[in-house]
Amino acid sequence: MTSLQIVNAHRQISDFVDYVDLFYGTSDGDETLYPLYLKGQRLTKEDIRHATIVYLDRCNNDDFQNCTWGDGDSLDRERVRDILTEKFGYDYDSVTV
Repeated sequence: MTSLQIVNAHRQISDFVDYVDLFYGTSDGDETLYPLYLKGQRLTKEDIRHATIVYLDRCNNDDFQNCTWGDGDSLDRERVRDILTEKFGYDYDSVTV
């Protein structure tokens, strides 16, 4: 991978994290469409980035079916959301029991 390819991949992942953040994170406060919470705290870009790495690892692993990187499209966003809820424990409810 060339330096330019690395920079472009980093930029694409950064743009994707911002995109996911618009839907589920803290980017616009009350403007977030479907905010996710963990222990009363809003989803962070750091956790979005970690879930994206998990997703990309799955896409490179033949053990996971129907997992392909779509250049950061809505299906990628939803699959990262699923990782955030199923693996990281995020939920749509800000109140934890």
